Amino acid sequence: MKRHLLAFSLAILCSGSAVAATTQAQVNETLRTTPAVYNGLFTAALIKHIVDTCPAISPPGRFARTSHFLSLYNRARNLGFSRAQIEAFVEDKQEQARLKGIVEAHLQSADVDPTNEAAVCAYAQAQIAERSALGRQLRER
Repeated sequence: MKRHLLAFSLAILCSGSAVAATTQAQVNETLRTTPAVYNGLFTAALIKHIVDTCPAISPPGRFARTSHFLSLYNRARNLGFSRAQIEAFVEDKQEQARLKGIVEAHLQSADVDPTNEAAVCAYAQAQIAERSALGRQLRER
């Protein structure tokens, strides 16, 4: 019975696996187009931008941050990627710039100037007051 469960678990993990991706560019494309991974990275980048711009706002606690990134890492691993491939994706300067652009576009679409401290702080405080998904992760100092 245990062998059947193990085989079933392996089949689930390998189905839809991105193991066939052989270049880092293919790995990056797969991770970029996997919503469960990229949306989590976007949220983290948005929080970082807010916290870096607005001194009155604190990020989620250490445990929450660690849990968030471990969850994203495990999702990427379940796609069949190695630790080195995942780290290369996260550390890629072009991917970081791309994600920064997405964060800035998101803020602009909410009528927030991403370079204006007061506007970013007001946006963050509104998110906290609304108890939005983003707001629940931020704290006022």
